[in-house]
Parts: sequence; structure tokens; C-alpha cells
Amino acid sequence: MEKSHYESMYARERTHWWYRVRRKLVRHLISRHVGTEGLKILDVGCGTGLLLKELQGFGQIRGIDMSQLAIDFCRERGLTGVTFGEATAIPFPDDSFDVVLALDVIEHVADDAMAAREIRRVLKPGGMAIVFVPAFRFLWGITDELSQHYRRYTLPALLGVFESTGCSVKRASYFNFLLFPAILAIRGCVRIFKLRVRSELESNSNILNELLYHIFNLELWLLRATNLPFGVSALIVAKK
Repeated sequence: MEKSHYESMYARERTHWWYRVRRKLVRHLISRHVGTEGLKILDVGCGTGLLLKELQGFGQIRGIDMSQLAIDFCRERGLTGVTFGEATAIPFPDDSFDVVLALDVIEHVADDAMAAREIRRVLKPGGMAIVFVPAFRFLWGITDELSQHYRRYTLPALLGVFESTGCSVKRASYFNFLLFPAILAIRGCVRIFKLRVRSELESNSNILNELLYHIFNLELWLLRATNLPFGVSALIVAKK
């Protein structure tokens, strides 16, 4: 990712509506599918580390990232268990972790099948991978450009990547469903009218940020009950 994107993430991920709800969703999925304590968790592509901080009560937390800038930001948060590493060459032995997180990561990787095999390799037998990706190519936007994505996914395509490794997918859903029409319309206008947008992380409106947070937060109740038919993102929980 570009340097400016890491800087925006570090400055805004504590309060930004997207990151706030995403962290809650991750905690829910770990609690529901694995547990809440005594776990060994690896965050692949851990970014600037706020999620790692919030997961410390779950057990032993490690993170890897291929950006030294991201690692430096993690160190500023007081995180010591973060090292350099790539999703296609995870620097840990086989069968090391109860949970591996890959949150908006494998779309950055040219060989996503290799990344999926590496994630499976470092999971303990019975361990769970929790994977988030951006959905639908027609939603391509400035965040994809700044983040240097290779692709966006449909849910069947994401399932295929992980089922090909021998993992059993226990949960598969789209999410960011309620805001899908608005985001589709905004990104369509940006393309049609060639509007210049620096970053989708930046907003000068605290009121808008809080409104989006409360709308997105409603989805946690929906996701507890059912899978969603479409959304801006997709998720799977896959078992080794």
C-alpha cells in the first residue's frame, strides 16, 4: 500500500466507522467459532496494529506485515510481536496457530492460492482462518488504487481459493450490505464524472462518520442470524 494510506489508517482507524465495526465483527467471529482465551492468533497483514491491541486478551497475538512503515506504527502502539513477513511465505512453522486472520489482505497478493496454502499450513489441525476481502469488480474505487489491489472477489471465487487447499468452509457471507447501494452510487459517480478523491478514509464530518458507524453496526445483528446475499465485502471462516 502507499505510504499515505498507512498514515491515514494509523490516524483514523480508532474512530473510523469501517474499522470500528470490522474489529467488532472479528471479535465476534473468533468468539463464536474458536473461543475467547488461551488462543494463539496470527494477523497476516496486520497493518498499523489496533486490532492486535484489542485481541491481546484472547491469548498470544502475533502479526506480520510486508511494510516496515506498518511495523513501525505497530511498535508505536507498544506491540512487540510484529515482524516482517509476506502472506505467501509466512515465517512460522507448520501447525502454529489456532486462528489466522487475513483481513483485506489476499487481494494485495498476486498468487492468492499460495497465500491460502500458507495460511492453512500454519494453522493447527482444527484451527480457523478468518478471511475478509473486497467484493465485486464493479465496485473498484480509489481505495483499491491506493491499496494496490490485484482484484475484488465474488463469494464463490473466494470459496474456491480456500476449498482448493483442503480447508472446510464453515461460514461464508457478504457484508457491508446496508451501505451497498450508497457506496455503489458514490463510486459510480466518481467514475462517470472523473471526480478526484484522495482517500475514502478521510472525512471532515464527525456526524457522517457516526451515522455510517451506526448503520454498519446494525449488520452485526443480521450476521449473527443469517448470511447476507451481497455487500461491499465478503468473508469466510475456514477450518483446517
